[in-house]
Amino acid sequence: MNGTTVRISEIELYGIKNTRYGKIDMPSFLDKKYHSQEADILGIYGQNGSGKTAVIEAMELMQFLMTGKSLPDDTVHYLSEDTKSSQIIVKFSVDSSETTVLAEYGVTLKRSSERKLEIARETLSSSLYNGTKFNSKKTLLDYSPSNEGPIFTPKYRFEELVKHNDETFINLRVARKLSQKNNQSFLFGSEGRHVFLSVPENTALDYSRLIKTLYEYSSYNLFVISNAHSGAIGKDFVLPFAFRLNLGQTVAKGDLYVQLDEPTIIGKESFSLLEQIITEMNSVLSAMIPGLTIGIHNFGEQLKENGSSGYKIQLVSKRGEIIIPLQYESEGIIKIISVLNVLMCVYNHPSMCLVIDELDSGIYEYLLGELLLVLEKGAKGQLLFTSHNLRALEMLHKRSIVFSTTNPDNRYLHLKNAKSKSNLRDIYLRSITLGGQKEPIYEETDRVEIGRAFRRAGKAVIDDLQN
Repeated sequence: MNGTTVRISEIELYGIKNTRYGKIDMPSFLDKKYHSQEADILGIYGQNGSGKTAVIEAMELMQFLMTGKSLPDDTVHYLSEDTKSSQIIVKFSVDSSETTVLAEYGVTLKRSSERKLEIARETLSSSLYNGTKFNSKKTLLDYSPSNEGPIFTPKYRFEELVKHNDETFINLRVARKLSQKNNQSFLFGSEGRHVFLSVPENTALDYSRLIKTLYEYSSYNLFVISNAHSGAIGKDFVLPFAFRLNLGQTVAKGDLYVQLDEPTIIGKESFSLLEQIITEMNSVLSAMIPGLTIGIHNFGEQLKENGSSGYKIQLVSKRGEIIIPLQYESEGIIKIISVLNVLMCVYNHPSMCLVIDELDSGIYEYLLGELLLVLEKGAKGQLLFTSHNLRALEMLHKRSIVFSTTNPDNRYLHLKNAKSKSNLRDIYLRSITLGGQKEPIYEETDRVEIGRAFRRAGKAVIDDLQN
């Protein structure tokens, strides 16, 4: 990916959870900034249960697919109950010194007879930017496990790929079988990807380069953090460090889990990564929360359960001379620490993207606003988040906020009548009570009925206690 910038441009959902249809566009795509090296931030706001998390979970599914991983069994619950199949389409701006391409990866998912989620179709398309607009979309690969003819279409591409080597055809058939068995992408799974990337240089360059580029992007530059990632933080149980580190010739990326509630033993390699993560983030952390840094209390070398050598450690927070276990810091501080390394990457690199659910969870609203403003003014990468705290509506440009609606057939919209200097928070609250938008953005609650319900429930509770 040297010299190539990859950024999410558009996300479309069909039948994901309670969203029958919804589309969101990243601000840079709306502004036609296809070569942008500036911050690209989008916050999704709306009523509880109105489809905000559906976007995060859809991107989590796409990351599983584009990194060649198997879909977890429990992801079947992401499909709407009233539909037999769902579809996710994500467009990416792929900008290099030679060309700018709008790449589109789409996947259709359905329930199997065993009530599991399975892949029904995958498509890869592209549009070339000609200097003023993108040309018509061209289908590069269209794959379905149920295809009775060529393994994928267009037919001429399939024939071009296999005509020089009988082994390529066999390898494609093996890749198809394995992708079905392991419930993973045919295009991005290890076997299929290997076939597409090993073809002669004069064949299939258009799709092989895109597969390689999107695989590397989703493996090393895309972070999707759902509530499952940070759920343990609220229980004071474990701290998941999301990280991306350059280690000489290689890149380390993932989640490093460290116990919060008691000292834990970690391997020497993990200890080295943890030291580097903490060293890099402390200067930013102390600027965000004056006087605060974190550290590692090392109890010394210990043997792990498998007999390998590691260190027994405990994470601590430091404020001047005061050192306490990190466990006793607030949930908001721990949430910031868990994603700070990724935010640093987003700030410094245009191809980095953080997709995170409930960014505001536990974070003081003024600090949240300052953080978003700093990112909007100085960052280079992308941030896509959901939130309930309305502070962001006062800090970010109107194009950086989208609202979920009560209409499952049109889930996301930008508020109309919002000028660049308007207070978006005031417009949003006014739209909740007075309407005036293309779609209703709040399902009205009846305060009187809520009070009656509490009284009815209270009588039942009192009667039960008296008995």
